[in-house]
Amino acid sequence: MIDDDALDRALSALPLEEPPERLHARILAATVYRPRPIMLGWEMWLIVTLVVVVGWLSWMVLSAPHLAQHFTEYVNGLVDAGLTSPTTLAWVGVGISAAWCLSQLTIPGRRSESQ
Repeated sequence: MIDDDALDRALSALPLEEPPERLHARILAATVYRPRPIMLGWEMWLIVTLVVVVGWLSWMVLSAPHLAQHFTEYVNGLVDAGLTSPTTLAWVGVGISAAWCLSQLTIPGRRSESQ
């Protein structure tokens, strides 16, 4: 049976190489002191996707002939379909008030486990 002292002596007797220069500093630079990325990968994909979609929609709008006329006809169709009826306006008011009430709620953040 080997006791702790014998194990310590065996480990001390091992022929170990010296660590490379600045090993500790390089480990810290790669882990603890590494600069945080400006944005996460999914955020970058979301931004690029939104920019591409907005660019595509802009191209579609700018290349469409008689765009103002089509837009006016579309809005008139929505108004004729009942967008100005009292029931629709009441539900729009309920939706706006619900959104405002929810925006006024304060939800406490999660407590960190170190506390």
